[in-house]
Amino acid sequence: MKNILKKITLVAGAAFLLTSCIEETFPESSTVTSDQVAASPVALEAMVNSIPTAMIMPMQYTEYAWDFGYPAIAVSMTHMTGDLVAGGENGYNWFSYWDSNESLSEEYVLGYQFWYNYYSWIKSCNDVIATVAAVPQEQWNVDQRHFMGIALAYRSFFYLDLVRLFEPKVPTDPGVKRYEVSQDIQGLGCVIVTEKTTPEQAASNPRATVADIYDQVILPDLALAETCLIDYERTAKTMPDISVVYGLSARAYLERGYAGVEGAYAKAAEYARKAITAGGYTPLTQDQWENPTTGFNSFEANSNSWMWCTTQTSDQVGNLHSFIAHMSTEENWTNYGKTVGRSINKNLYDAIPSDDFRKHTWLDPQFFDYYEYKSCRPDAKTFFLERYNGTDYTKEYASLKFRPGQGDYTTYSIGNAIDFPTMRMEEMLLIEAEAVGAQNLEQGKKLLEAFVQTRQPSYNCMVASQKDFEKEIGMQARVEFWGEGIPFFYKKRMGLGINLANSNCKVDDARFELVGVAPWWNLCIPKTERLSNPAITAEMNNPDPNETVDPVIE
Repeated sequence: MKNILKKITLVAGAAFLLTSCIEETFPESSTVTSDQVAASPVALEAMVNSIPTAMIMPMQYTEYAWDFGYPAIAVSMTHMTGDLVAGGENGYNWFSYWDSNESLSEEYVLGYQFWYNYYSWIKSCNDVIATVAAVPQEQWNVDQRHFMGIALAYRSFFYLDLVRLFEPKVPTDPGVKRYEVSQDIQGLGCVIVTEKTTPEQAASNPRATVADIYDQVILPDLALAETCLIDYERTAKTMPDISVVYGLSARAYLERGYAGVEGAYAKAAEYARKAITAGGYTPLTQDQWENPTTGFNSFEANSNSWMWCTTQTSDQVGNLHSFIAHMSTEENWTNYGKTVGRSINKNLYDAIPSDDFRKHTWLDPQFFDYYEYKSCRPDAKTFFLERYNGTDYTKEYASLKFRPGQGDYTTYSIGNAIDFPTMRMEEMLLIEAEAVGAQNLEQGKKLLEAFVQTRQPSYNCMVASQKDFEKEIGMQARVEFWGEGIPFFYKKRMGLGINLANSNCKVDDARFELVGVAPWWNLCIPKTERLSNPAITAEMNNPDPNETVDPVIE
């Protein structure tokens, strides 16, 4: 693979996507009206089903191998944290841009992965919401109420991700250069587009404040979704139920608590516990975690823990544009997975105690002498030590977390067809511990100990300060959710920095060492959006992060 990306000027259609979010779903000339569709459970269900389907569609805006929906976004966010390194051949690493802070300004197409994907999914939510809203709320039947709740839950999820991705945080590391977050953009997030946004408003739509996005969209959506889904029984975990709504509320209130909003921490803890109770969830066991056939690829096999997920069937996957093709080190159909060898940062690995079963997620340098790793490959012991085309591909610290579907490492149409978790109950346990700890440190420590002891029986939380407690929460999130995207939000919110000096990072351009927030954690809005939306000027965009931090050359 040759790591070349073109600058962008204007892409037909994409620049007008936000305007299209508020166009009429059903033209006036149509013989089918919105209220007629709202009265049809089949039509409404098809609209709702299109939301999770769109989230796993590859090549929505580009043909690059990093464009395969929400799971790809999770991979990009993992690469940005510095907790993942390419242990093998980086030339096949399509996500190297997010490792090395390359081409992440508004000028490059990489921004499409976040901005346009999320807003296209929001459009699907808005279509459902507008259609159901054509019927007065007091007249909604059960199906209409449930479909409205699902769309609202999804929309809150998308906006919660967007506001956390695009809110600019001020880097504090003295080594950061040529990067200034001006007062004019501090506290800003993304733009708000709902089913009520008019074409005139969409034509010049400025970035909303973070507070307005929470107060006008995220929290009201979740409040109504809670009412709509209180009695909803889902048949698949691609759809949010009441436990997911509680989980999203816990995420949102945790963020508001960290921002200093009074009472938000108490609500975060309350909703986290309600999410766990509503679903009757329990943590993944060691056997589930290390299962060579169903480990982190099947919501059915992990249903006690998984609250929400995306899913792909064999007819929806290709050989390259998929999560397993990039994140599995066991697959046998592409160089993007086994040859790149996505691995944990050695510095993070070394911080995991030996009696924590999660340490078995990554191959120790002593390989099978250290632990009898379970693999779907019968040739695992030789496979992970082999040499390939004269280049050393030993897999120290390589991940075994994400298994090919059904344990099939040879057939891409089976191995790539997996479920991917978007919410697990373990996150609720961490949210509860952090939120309670923000109010009473000793109680928070007890909750954290109860969770971590399901992974490391000897664990004791020995921190003495609130700040150290937050860092310990962040550490547990980084280990628990490695590869799932979630640690990005912990690292940005807490300013946990990157520590890749003296590590297993072989790529000079990616070996960053900094404290606080990395500049590239403040995503840039694509230039195509600016060109079509005059309310977002160049000065109102997040700064260009390229060449703002010098890597450590060893």
